[in-house]
Amino acid sequence: MIVTTRTQRGFTLLEVLVALVILAIALAAVIKVSGQSAQLLTRLRADTAAIIIAQDLCARLQLAEQTPTLGTTTSDVLIDGQHWRVTQTVSAGQLPGVLEVAYTVRTPEPFEGQASIATYYYPRTVGKS
Repeated sequence: MIVTTRTQRGFTLLEVLVALVILAIALAAVIKVSGQSAQLLTRLRADTAAIIIAQDLCARLQLAEQTPTLGTTTSDVLIDGQHWRVTQTVSAGQLPGVLEVAYTVRTPEPFEGQASIATYYYPRTVGKS
């Protein structure tokens, strides 16, 4: 009597299909996460640019010849084709003659972020040495 043993070689079609479905689900998750990372990176770039704009406005204020007036002003700044909403609030500081100047820079659509920075301005006196 001859006994034959059957050994399994390779995978069945069903096993291959199940493996492909699992791989497709894993790849879809990776693609979704990488898309979200790209959106987050774009928003972080906009937030960083808003901080740089606010710092630049503070530097320009310190170099200005004219003392800012008390109150709040809002303006749009066009940089590289994008509109940045800038709010400047000037108020009296805690020391006499010192002004507190706060800037808020809103990122353009669709980022919906903002950066805020405050500085103090010491008016220059003319004719004093």
